[in-house]
Parts: sequence; structure tokens; C-alpha cells
Amino acid sequence: MKPGLYRIAAEEYHADPCPEPSLSSSLAKVMLGQSPLHAWTASPRLNPAWKPKESRVFNIGRAAHRAVLGAGGDYVAYPDDVLASNGAASTKAAKEWAEDQKSRGLTVLHSDELEQVETMAARARFRLAQMGISFAPARSEMVAIAQIDGVWCRAMIDNAPADPRAPLYDFKTCEDASPDAVIRSITSYGYDVQAAHYLDVWRAATGEQRKFRFVFQEKTAPHELSVVELHDDPDSESDWMLDARSKAAEARRMWAHCLKSGEWPGYPPMVGIVGAPSYYRAKWAERSVGATAPSPETIAAATAWQSPE
Repeated sequence: MKPGLYRIAAEEYHADPCPEPSLSSSLAKVMLGQSPLHAWTASPRLNPAWKPKESRVFNIGRAAHRAVLGAGGDYVAYPDDVLASNGAASTKAAKEWAEDQKSRGLTVLHSDELEQVETMAARARFRLAQMGISFAPARSEMVAIAQIDGVWCRAMIDNAPADPRAPLYDFKTCEDASPDAVIRSITSYGYDVQAAHYLDVWRAATGEQRKFRFVFQEKTAPHELSVVELHDDPDSESDWMLDARSKAAEARRMWAHCLKSGEWPGYPPMVGIVGAPSYYRAKWAERSVGATAPSPETIAAATAWQSPE
């Protein structure tokens, strides 16, 4: 594929369709957070033993993506006649039926999960409409491919409105979409690097300078959601994007070096001395300061209570 925008199946995208092994935001986060060896292992083009991850944990997220974005792999619920008497998908018929549906690219859900996904989608559309946001299916799951700093990069954008002045969107399901929880998720999962990578790839593929927003929706009732945009002001102490762009550029530099050298190092072969984090020590300091020694009267009472008659 040449640099540009594409609409391709998620399976093709995740298998890496670029002319050379390419850097995705997931691989960039692995490079920075773990090691080049971990990134090599997670690359479908570099690791001959690579296989896509399969887990029921992802089913609700995949189905919700389809329901909210209107694009991507579809989903289907087990028919009642293949389930066990208690509703479990433990019968031979249920397992064969599920394998057949998966071979067609469908996500298999239980009836209660299907209801959950449809309720989430309805809530998402309502809340997004309140903010003047809508996701056109024709602009969902758009793939941007480009070369940046000599490195092939790719990004699958959950929704890219046709208006070049509009932000790009990424939809995520979660347990807690409150502002504090969202900030923790961004820092824990490196979503700042994802935002910078997506914006860099989109700009290189289209020439457009856009902003980026995350939509976090809770998987449990009331399925509330938050839409957030990372603060982008290098003169502000709360800026996200200056460091995020630097991280994305460093991931590209590391990727290019490892591709050229053929060396993908893991962790350093040395014994590390790890220091205690300040918050960990502060937690104990607060507890120890608050503790008081028992009084002589308390000790005497305890001794008398424990003494034999």
C-alpha cells in the first residue's frame, strides 16, 4: 500500500499491510514501555509465530465499537436452540455454531451481552448528540498509512469526520469514565502516545492538522461516557502533547534503528537496584505517624485478660 487513507478490514490492518514492517501506536507503546524485543514479538510482520489475541474479554468492546461507530466486524447472539438448559454455551452444538460464526468474522455474544451492547449504543448516541457529535459509518475505522522519519507507520482511526477542521475520535469501553479514572487510564495505558502517533500519521497521510479526542464509555449501567481532548499547550504545566510527540518520535527512532540493525534488545542484562516510589513511602509514613504506643493501662488490661485463672 502507498501512503494515504484506506477502508480495509480490521484483520487486514492488524496483519500490517504496509510495504515494510510498520509501526502502530500499540507497538510504539510497547517499544517505550517495555523493550524492542517485546515490540518485535508483537509485530505480525516480524514475528513468524505471531497470532492475533483472542479473548471473550474483548467481545463487548468489539461489539460496542460496531454498534456505536457503524463499521467493523458485526456481532451475533447465540440462538436459544443451541444452548444448554441453563443457558450456558457449553453444548457441542453451541461450540460448533460459535466457531462457524467466528470464521465469518462475527463476534459471538450471549443474549444479555447483546442487550448490553445495544443499550450502550443508544446511550452513546444520545450523549454524543447532546455535544453535537455524530459518527458517520462511512468515516469510521479509516486507516492512515504514511512514512515519517523514514519509518512506515499506520493508524486505524475510529472516526474521522469529513470536515478537515473536526477532530479525530477514538472510542474506548471501560469500567469507569469519570474524569479522574480517565486521567489514570491515559497515564496507565499510554493513550497520550496513541494520540500523538495518530495525529502524526494522519497529518503525514493527508496534510491535515487536526485535534484528537477520546470517547470513554462505561460497560455497566448507566453506561455513561466522557469525551476528552488532551491539553495541548507547551507553556502549560498540564500540557500532554509536547512530551507525547517526543515519545512518538522516539518510538520511530528506535523502530528504525532496530529494523536497520536487525537487533531487538530486551531488558538490560544487569542487576538493577530499584528505589521505593515516593508515594509508597509516604503511605507508610502517614500510617506510622498516626500510630501511637499503647498506654501502660492498656498493656496491663491486655495482660490480665490473657493470663490464666
